[in-house]
Amino acid sequence: MRRVAPLVVLVIVAWVFGPTPARAGSGFYLSSELGANFAPELDFLGDSSDGGSVCDPFINPAFADIPGCPGPGTSWKSVFDGAEGILAGAAVGYRLWDRYPDRLWGRFRLELEYFYRESAYDRTASILSRSGVARDKLSNEIVRAEERLGSLTSHNLFGNVYFDFLNSSRFTPYVGFGVGVGFTDLDNGRIWARNSDPDQISTGAGLPNAEEIRNNLAGTASSVQTTNNDTLFGYQVLFGVDFALTESVSLGVKGRWVNFLNFRDDAGLDLLRSHAPPDDYVARRRTDDIEMFGVSVNLKYHF
Repeated sequence: MRRVAPLVVLVIVAWVFGPTPARAGSGFYLSSELGANFAPELDFLGDSSDGGSVCDPFINPAFADIPGCPGPGTSWKSVFDGAEGILAGAAVGYRLWDRYPDRLWGRFRLELEYFYRESAYDRTASILSRSGVARDKLSNEIVRAEERLGSLTSHNLFGNVYFDFLNSSRFTPYVGFGVGVGFTDLDNGRIWARNSDPDQISTGAGLPNAEEIRNNLAGTASSVQTTNNDTLFGYQVLFGVDFALTESVSLGVKGRWVNFLNFRDDAGLDLLRSHAPPDDYVARRRTDDIEMFGVSVNLKYHF
């Protein structure tokens, strides 16, 4: 048994590091992958045209008598910790080696790739005031200001260029670069809940009908549950290694870093201080943190 073990090891080493088996000659290949993605902390910024509680005709019937109404609007920020989730994709490619085996550019591959990414944040964060009436709201009338971020999902279509470090073993390391678009959805919601005790609200102080404003405002809420979406331009850096199982099948590990341009979308409200928002109400959501790092197992079939 002791004599057999070294022989088995020698056979395995020779099989792994021996000459690569003959490859199929068309140059075309199909690949599929399955793995995980890791998304960074996400800063979610928002702003709206809301002029404030004292400029709301449902809260303050005498709003027209107040100078400066409607107000300048408001903006806010929520910060969510990083997330992880599934990464899956498929691609069709062409290996130039089969056409140009004696040229440097024969080491390049061209590829059209689709991949799906879901980053499950599933987190709730406190809303931070930034400017406008949000700063005043959070200082006196609001008792609960939270934003919920569910999942970030995207369907992505990329064109990639790879450089293969060809050698005499079954292992082929590679690096690549790609550009493309991502059709991205953000599942999110937020709530601004006001104090139910009007005596604890200072909004409207100094106005003749301050008591009426506070009574109308007490216990109201502003809320929304929605999905924002945007089409983003992105680029990615790829790297990995393939292992030739047969002349036409290889198994590998791939890593990627993907970055997209800024996410922007309009977002309304379901309720504004417990009533329907006005027709001219406008809100926007944005973030610069749609990047991700992915690791996956990759299977290729060479024709």
